[in-house]
Amino acid sequence: MATDVEVQFFSHLNGLVLDNKWGDMIRLLDACLVNGVELPGVTSAAIDEQGDLHLTLFAPHKAMLLQVVELTGFEPSSLNQKYRIKGVLSDTQLILKPQVVIDETAVTTKGASKLASLGYDIVFRADKDVKRVYRAKNPTAQHPFIRVDESISDGVNSYNSSYAKYAMVGLLEHMDHIDDYQNPDVLQLPFDPANPSKNWKITGIGGACIRGWSKWYWAHESLSGASSAVVEANSPQNGNRSFILCGDQDAFYLQRPHTLNTSYMYVSGLGLFNSSLKSDVVPNWFLMSFLRERTAGVNEGFREYTGATPLIAGNVPAQFFTTDYNEFKRISEHTVCNPILQNFSTGISNTFAGTAIPALTIPIYDKDLKLRGALKHINFLAKDLRAGSATITPAIAENSMYAYLPCDTGFAVFYMGELE
Repeated sequence: MATDVEVQFFSHLNGLVLDNKWGDMIRLLDACLVNGVELPGVTSAAIDEQGDLHLTLFAPHKAMLLQVVELTGFEPSSLNQKYRIKGVLSDTQLILKPQVVIDETAVTTKGASKLASLGYDIVFRADKDVKRVYRAKNPTAQHPFIRVDESISDGVNSYNSSYAKYAMVGLLEHMDHIDDYQNPDVLQLPFDPANPSKNWKITGIGGACIRGWSKWYWAHESLSGASSAVVEANSPQNGNRSFILCGDQDAFYLQRPHTLNTSYMYVSGLGLFNSSLKSDVVPNWFLMSFLRERTAGVNEGFREYTGATPLIAGNVPAQFFTTDYNEFKRISEHTVCNPILQNFSTGISNTFAGTAIPALTIPIYDKDLKLRGALKHINFLAKDLRAGSATITPAIAENSMYAYLPCDTGFAVFYMGELE
C-alpha cells in the first residue's frame, strides 16, 4: 500500500500569520487551500537505499514531521510527486517518503519544493481582495462553493475596522460570480429560505452594526475567562495566533484561539462528511461556525451560540450545522447536527490512557434523529495529551499519522492516513 499524501496540515510554525488584521483569514486560506508554501531552494538531493529522498535546503524550511511536500522540475521525472516528511534532521534537512516508489537511484536535476496545498482553486475573487470563493480542484456535484467574505462595508452600512476580526463563511451549491448568493433556488449552508442573502448582509453602523450570520472569528478582545462576555466593538490584541489547519479537498478544519491566550481554542470546519445516506439530492455538507446575528456593541458570551463549540459542551450543546435531509423539499432551512462522542473532554481525559493515540471516529446525527454519517479527518481523542504548552504535535501510532494542537479546554486529533 502507498503512503497517504492527500490530507495535509499547516501551522503558524510554517511562518503563516493569523494576526489582528483584515485579510489575514483569506491570506491564510489562499496559502493552505490553494497555493501551498514554497520551501527554500534545494542545494542537494539524494535517494537512499530505502527509496527515500534526502533534501538539503538553502535556508531554514520551517517544515514539520508528517507534512506533505510536493516536488516539481526534478529529473528523473518520477521524483515530481507528493511525499510525507519522514524525518527532520535539521532546520535545513528533510527526509521525504514518496507516495509512488522511485525506481531510479540518482537525482540528475534539482527542482523546486513546497508544502503542498489541500487541493482547492480560487473560483472567484473580489476586486478589493476582501472576498473569495473556493472549490475543490476536481469537484464532484456534491462539492460546495465555499464563500469567505471579509468585507466590512456595503457602501452605506459599515462595520468599524478596529472591531473584532471575523470572516462571513458559507457553502453554496452553485455560483456564477463572487456575489451570487441571492437565488432562492440555490441551496446554501446556513440557509434561511425567506432571506437567501441573510448570511452576507451588513446593516447599521458603529455599535449598532450587524455584520453577517455565520462567522469564523480569529481576533477579539482579550479577556481572562474562556466564557467571559465579549463585545465585537472592542479592539483585539495584536499578535500572531497559534493555529492548526488540517484537511483535504473534501473537508478541512481550523483550530485557533481568538486571543493570544492559547488555553482555550475554537475549531471551525466545513466540507463533506462520509454520508450514510444518499447524497445525490441533498448534499452531505457540514459547517462548524458561530451562527450569530447580533449588533457589534452587545455584551455577551460568544459561546452562547449554537455552533460555537462543535465538539465540546460549553454553555450550549456540542453541535454544528448540516443540510436538512428532505428529498421532497431539497431547498430548505439548514438543520442542527450532533456529534456522537465518548464524552465532552476530547484530548483532556484519560478514557483509554493505555493506547498511544486513542483516536475515535465521530459519527453524526441530526435533529430528526437521522444518523447522517461520520466526519472526515477529525477524531475524538480519548487520552489527556496536554504537554504544558500549545505546541503542534505530529505523531505516529503503529502506521497511522496524526497531528494535534493541545489546549486546556479540549482539542481533537486529526487523522492523516497511513505511512507505509
